[in-house]
Amino acid sequence: MTAALDSSTSTEPDPEKPTLKQKAGAGVMCFVAFLFLYLIMSGPLVWMEGKMKFKPFSKSVKTVYAPLAKLVESDVKPASSVIKAYVGLFKK
Repeated sequence: MTAALDSSTSTEPDPEKPTLKQKAGAGVMCFVAFLFLYLIMSGPLVWMEGKMKFKPFSKSVKTVYAPLAKLVESDVKPASSVIKAYVGLFKK
């Protein structure tokens, strides 16, 4: 015995499209995650850049982290001191 599949008797709800609010929330969460990883990876990449004497890698790290370096150079007090302390952990 086989039963015919009828979509009207299905108990599963139809997938709904995400709302604009949900899309915006997902976008904000992705942006925050990117910024978090950008900051967290700065320390290990500085350490790797110091250990590896590979010019293309050093140049790319300096290019990618140029905005962070400008922030530290401009000496914005809470941000620059935290970034200096965190990157300093990896410079040894």
